[in-house]
Amino acid sequence: MKESPSKKAEILAVAGGTLLSWYDANKRDLPWRGSNDPYAIWVSEILLQQTTVAAVLDRYPKFLERFPNIETLAAASEEEVLAELQGLGYYRRFRAMRRAALEIVEGGGGKLPEDVAAWKALPGIGDYTAGAIVSIAFNQAHAAVDGNVVRVLTRLLALPGIHESLAAKRKLGEEVLTMMPAGCASRFNQALFDLGATVCVPKDPRCETCPIRSSCLARTKNEVHLYPERPIKKAMVDVKVAVALIEENGSFLMTRRAAKESRMPGFRELPEIWVMDENEPRDQLHRLLAERFNGRVAIGDELAEARHTITHHRLFCTLYSCQLAVSSQPGGEWVNPANLDEVPTSTITKKLLRRLASEL
Repeated sequence: MKESPSKKAEILAVAGGTLLSWYDANKRDLPWRGSNDPYAIWVSEILLQQTTVAAVLDRYPKFLERFPNIETLAAASEEEVLAELQGLGYYRRFRAMRRAALEIVEGGGGKLPEDVAAWKALPGIGDYTAGAIVSIAFNQAHAAVDGNVVRVLTRLLALPGIHESLAAKRKLGEEVLTMMPAGCASRFNQALFDLGATVCVPKDPRCETCPIRSSCLARTKNEVHLYPERPIKKAMVDVKVAVALIEENGSFLMTRRAAKESRMPGFRELPEIWVMDENEPRDQLHRLLAERFNGRVAIGDELAEARHTITHHRLFCTLYSCQLAVSSQPGGEWVNPANLDEVPTSTITKKLLRRLASEL
């Protein structure tokens, strides 16, 4: 049964005050907490997009050490920024962050915006990121609805339907503002993040320790497992990836992804080909190398194997020792493996080279 507006408002108000008290006693100790510097908060939010907190904990302070302010970030090349953040994936967000830094420095004199609309006008900034920055840095009453907040709100109010669209999240944002105690936007949004990340987790939520369990309609109905509703996931597709190791004087022949390619443009990688049918990977790799480098190719032994997952593709990667007889390598460059940390390199290449080093 759908709750009346007055009942819903009562639930939200009670839960909001309780949640804030819980946060003050139980907040996570995170390196980006305790600061209202909008630059540092912006960096943390970008690094955390589609990435776990655990993966960002060590990278965040290192990134700030390398790029301590908006000016140093704007002055850096795209390659320098990507090299610093390689391994975190979803690299389009980091390119957008650098472009936004350039816009702020060149068009705004280096002063970071203080309102949501100005943030959303920058590359790579949407409703969530803009709301998180202005609420945490400037304590402005704006919602920041991420997956954690969707989970908490849909369970608290037993809200049916899929809430992953922009319109659905904006509607949930209205509920967040109803819950939010006046003058407490920064603490309250972070309290919602922490509750979803540590207590109201996707599987086996810790309802017995939840500070707002007495208000939670899903718990009252014993239906916590029903929320939030999720769209049907795409089936995973298994793909064989053949990768070539061509060595000369201690360096490996690598290629650079073209800017027009959506998957990690600008990143270095060993030549690779995805085989999504029943064709023999060796034959496909031979054809790729012969066409790309216009030379005679010999495919040798298997050197290493690794697995990797990209969205709904499950990759089974094999590294082959290859010989290439050409006078030049158009589109390729020789990279010393000792220098891989200085250039953005694909995860598949790094995994295979690490596996190769461990087997030598």
